[in-house]
Formats: sequence, structure tokens, C-alpha cells
Amino acid sequence: MSEPGSWERIELETPLAGEFQPVVRLIIGGVAERVDFGFEEIDDLQLAVERLLAEAGREGTVRLSFEIGEGHVRTRVGPLRERTIADALRDGEPPPGELTLKRILQTVVDSFGVEDVAGDEIVVRLEKLKVSP
Repeated sequence: MSEPGSWERIELETPLAGEFQPVVRLIIGGVAERVDFGFEEIDDLQLAVERLLAEAGREGTVRLSFEIGEGHVRTRVGPLRERTIADALRDGEPPPGELTLKRILQTVVDSFGVEDVAGDEIVVRLEKLKVSP
């Protein structure tokens, strides 16, 4: 990693089709390894991105960007065309015991948010921090 406080950025565009999911998973694993994430932290970040992509459908492409800093990764996924994703992430707390996209993200990443972009498209921001030993 370069000097403290600096960020490295990785960007890619991938088809939403399911056969590209293993490639995305591999890339996320490499990004998370770059900041020395443990197995569970890598798995959490992979799960968060995979769930977002699964909700986005199978048509078109999506851009992923990763900003790598000392001990954490910021990820942006989008543009996504499914407004239901934005609604699901912005609405109140899900009912107890219901496994929703919001509950999954609350469990596996340290923070997330939704940005409106052109038209009906959104970008979802995720942040995952390295657990201190």
C-alpha cells in the first residue's frame, strides 16, 4: 500500500449475466486481499456485491469501483436500473426474521448508501473495514 491516507482505485465493467459472477467474486477477493482482509471479511464483501448484482437482474452491464485504503475498501456498484433496490435499502427496518437485501447489507458491511444518478438509475455504496486483531 502507498503512503497512509492515500487511496488506490480499481474500476471494471462486467455483464450482469450470472456466468460472470465467479469472475467478479475472484476480483473482489483480490481487492480485499490487498488490504489484508481475513476470510470472513472477504466473504462478507463478496456476498454484499453478489446480492446487489442478483437483485439487479441479468440484462446489461454494471460498473464496479473499489477504493482501497489502509484497512478498508469502499465499493460502488452501478448504475443499477432496479428502483426496487433503492426502495428496499431506504425503507425502514425489515420485519424481524425476514431476510431482505437491507438486512444482508447491514450484517455484512460496515456502511452502505444509495445515490440517485441519471434517470431511474442508482449507485449503491458499500464500505467494509478490516477487523482489528
